[in-house]
Amino acid sequence: MLAVFLSIFLDLVGFGIILPLLPFYAEHYGATAFMVTWLATSFSIFQLTFSYIWGRLSDRIGRKPIFIACLAVSAGAYLWTGLAESFAVLIVARCVSGIASGKISVAQAIVADVTTPENRAKGMGLMGAAFGLGFTLGPAIGSFMVGDDPSNPDFQSPMFLAAGLSALGLLLAIFTVKESLPAEERASAKAADRLPFKQQMSLVFNTPAVAWLVGSFFIVSFVFSQVETLFPLWTERNYGWTPKDLGYCFAYIGVILVIIQGRLIGPLTKWLGEPKLLLVGLAALTIGLYSTTVAFHFSIFIVAITFMSIGIAILNPTHSALISFVAAKGQQGTTLGIANSFSGLGRIFGPLWGGAFFQFVDYDMPLIIGGTITVIFLILVSRVVIGINSHKDKEEGAEA
Repeated sequence: MLAVFLSIFLDLVGFGIILPLLPFYAEHYGATAFMVTWLATSFSIFQLTFSYIWGRLSDRIGRKPIFIACLAVSAGAYLWTGLAESFAVLIVARCVSGIASGKISVAQAIVADVTTPENRAKGMGLMGAAFGLGFTLGPAIGSFMVGDDPSNPDFQSPMFLAAGLSALGLLLAIFTVKESLPAEERASAKAADRLPFKQQMSLVFNTPAVAWLVGSFFIVSFVFSQVETLFPLWTERNYGWTPKDLGYCFAYIGVILVIIQGRLIGPLTKWLGEPKLLLVGLAALTIGLYSTTVAFHFSIFIVAITFMSIGIAILNPTHSALISFVAAKGQQGTTLGIANSFSGLGRIFGPLWGGAFFQFVDYDMPLIIGGTITVIFLILVSRVVIGINSHKDKEEGAEA
């Protein structure tokens, strides 16, 4: 767990360094707001395909080799981003980074392998804490390295540092991460691969709860990716923020992620249980989205960002834990991969949808539409909470 955490953390610090800078980097090459959304969309198109592929391969041949391969591709993608000399090359580099995003599915599968059902959300929270720490340190580092002159920013140095950190995470994984998937489960996954594709999918979607949770992955990614992609441009137009201002804001979001996912997700899970915690996360995200649209004063904006961050901090580990509970034996990597593929699908359509409304209708429309979609899904998904609870109880009984 610690080895995986550290490897993911180093890579995600790099991710945190470049993410707030990408929209400004793209504008540096003449991209419009709508074109900027294609940075997220191109990433997500490849995430959509490769999350499933990496997850399935990790079920068949083991977690470690796939985890290492993803980290290697990730380091190369960050380096290419720094070397980009046009918006088109920047898009291609983001596609390669999307291929590498399967490392998250594989890391989640490792956590599912080595944790008991009652500790699973806490373990997934540790992966989320790595993401939060990356979001805390990365933007702060990137905003410092980009310089104080908005007319002559240094975009390349932060990208090269991100590549170096990811390469360091790769070396750490090679020498410290151990294989977590037993040989008999790999054999079971290989046997399942010989079934017709329709039967394979039937095995994966073995309960209605899987479909609902995969849908939840899609909805949350669809809604939040609009905000994530357009947030730099939204704050620039509403508050006149620079990349440095945005870096501090992302660092604040990262602190919230670290506190909740690193320290509070375990106690919260014991108190409410994962299914109810999922509903709390969706509600907090909804409040944050709607509140941002009326953030006429900075204090309201901070409250809105806090609620949005709390919602995402709760949803990420809770989603992954619930998926691992309801996944069929020997199919955890595949099921998590499919869930993350649908997350990628949401990240394809979300930024395109949001970017069109942002540029051609109103800056706040992506937030309003996102909040409305989340409310509707919150009402619908609440119907499956009892079913997921009973499934988890069975798994805990089997574990005992």
